[in-house]
Amino acid sequence: MKSRIFRSLAIAMATVLFSSGCMMSRLIDRAFLGITVKRPTYMDRKTTGVFLLPFTFVIDVATFPIQAILVVILGDNFPFTDPPDQMSTVHAMLDSPQFKKLGETEQAIATAELKQLMIDRKLTPNTALALGEDGHWTVVELSADTRNQLIARAQQPAVPEALVCER
Repeated sequence: MKSRIFRSLAIAMATVLFSSGCMMSRLIDRAFLGITVKRPTYMDRKTTGVFLLPFTFVIDVATFPIQAILVVILGDNFPFTDPPDQMSTVHAMLDSPQFKKLGETEQAIATAELKQLMIDRKLTPNTALALGEDGHWTVVELSADTRNQLIARAQQPAVPEALVCER
């Protein structure tokens, strides 16, 4: 009898842990567990999250029709809006060969300027950046058409050099 109860309890907990798709379960996951996000809000509170997850699962089941209507109307990520991962963009720009050619002081200037541009939110999807030899960034606003052309050009494979046959 006890093994059946423990087995069903273990299956229920596994289901609750891996089905964090409803709003309350997602809230607990984002705050305590970190299954669907890179880092939870409270890093040292995993036990609290595991304890609260069954209760939020019950609330999610009870309010499922309301949540479904809200998601249909307001979109898949409602009520959570994740900002784009800008730090990966920063690291990609700072790993470029042009950045590595700069001197130590110019690299420090470029890093500080790039972080300030991110903080000031001056970078949008239609923004292009150019790094000068002095370590300063030039920000250029692009039209949607120009941006699409640049993306298409970047996705083309590199053109091989002309092959010459020797006789």
